[in-house]
Amino acid sequence: MSTAIKSTLSESKGMHPNAPMSAIGFTMAALLALILLPLAPIILVAWLAVKIAEAAGGESEAESRRPGAV
Repeated sequence: MSTAIKSTLSESKGMHPNAPMSAIGFTMAALLALILLPLAPIILVAWLAVKIAEAAGGESEAESRRPGAV
């Protein structure tokens, strides 16, 4: 019985930049920015409305996360 087992995996060549994967990542980031950028004012207004409503209600963020809070 042979003690040497041949691996089916290739040897690691170490960490190196992968240009095609980087291009895909940059493309996805650009598309996401194009989609979210026009929505930014709407998201900002909604976030401000929630914060103003919380302030008017007198409930802080820490109190709303407290276990058992009603």
